[in-house]
Amino acid sequence: MSRKIDERLPQDSGMGAGLKEYTAIKSPWERMYCFRDAMHYSNRFEAVLGAAALQAFRILVPDYKERCKIICESAYERISAANRLCAEAVADTQNVHPFMCGQFTGALSGDQGDDALLMCGRVQDFGTYRCEKELDECPWDICGSELCRATTMSLQAVSEAYSEIHRKGPSMEYCMVEAKGCGDRHCRIVAESREKYPMPEHEIWESFGPVATADQIKYTPEEDCVAESMVFREECNYIWSNGTNAEGASATANYVIFSSGAAMYILPAIDEVVNRGLATKEFADHVLKCVLEASGKAMFGEHYAIKAARDWMGVPDSIGSDGRIAGGLIEMLLQSMICKYEVEAFNKEEVVYVIDRGGLAVNGCQRMVQCHVDFWYGMVKTLVNPQWSLWEENSPEGKLRIKIAKKIDKFC
Repeated sequence: MSRKIDERLPQDSGMGAGLKEYTAIKSPWERMYCFRDAMHYSNRFEAVLGAAALQAFRILVPDYKERCKIICESAYERISAANRLCAEAVADTQNVHPFMCGQFTGALSGDQGDDALLMCGRVQDFGTYRCEKELDECPWDICGSELCRATTMSLQAVSEAYSEIHRKGPSMEYCMVEAKGCGDRHCRIVAESREKYPMPEHEIWESFGPVATADQIKYTPEEDCVAESMVFREECNYIWSNGTNAEGASATANYVIFSSGAAMYILPAIDEVVNRGLATKEFADHVLKCVLEASGKAMFGEHYAIKAARDWMGVPDSIGSDGRIAGGLIEMLLQSMICKYEVEAFNKEEVVYVIDRGGLAVNGCQRMVQCHVDFWYGMVKTLVNPQWSLWEENSPEGKLRIKIAKKIDKFC
């Protein structure tokens, strides 16, 4: 083993010894966490990053109505185009039967995506003219109501794409009548056929109710709410299933590598701000960098948070305050996201990782790579101390090479 890398047991240590093998992430100090915990960790981390990115979006577009209009239009247009290319293949995975028609079939995709992103709850109604989905948990609820509105419009786009590959049927309008991001106990989407339940027209960003069938809403009391997706619940036999008997095992919950609030909605909306000439790319990048760095610093601003991170990773007391602490936490995230990386150096003087850019660019969003770098830079300043820094250096093609080391910077 290279002298640049502290001694650590190989990932396959003990293989063949007769012990059970487990799907887990492992810190450099042998602290392991199961797949469920890894999914909760990565989803929460990416939600925090998304919340920071949304704050940058708010700075770039101060007016709430204009901001919501931009993020909703961006989501609807992009996801409409993407789903028209793959709607038939996705419909097959949802067991969309040939006799189904209309836009209610799009609810099947939303239901599967919710469970895969740990947004657990239940389908309260699934019919030709009305659908209702109630969520008890949502990792994105810390981001803001703009994101809640945009996700509703993306579901509208998916439902329209689905309807085009089937016989003509009732159109549906998807409305979010409750949102955890707004302080409600649940998130609740209600879709209604406007042919059967007429309502006045509204602007695209006004995707929060009211709905015509409010009297049909089925509200689940607090004591009956769930905290885990179907694949992590015994009552569901640890299997995700829907009303058309489509099923998926726990690996279907590993959805954060394909979707996050930042990659799917917020960063593309910031790109749209630039495209519309409301801000320059340089200024948008500057605002994102400032907000993400500050958010990374805030993550470990309190000393008890540092101790908690060390305990969570099993860092021995013999290791002081150096870059290995931040590096270990980054490794845990990369493993959770199934993002390939190589350890080039891991010692008390420096930590160097070479990371697959594609794995870090969630949903193909290349901005996500720099967002992680900016966030991690801020994180190092408080998790370690201000003598240490994190930066990109000599990256090979298709890779992100980051270095964590002491650095004097009079303009930081």
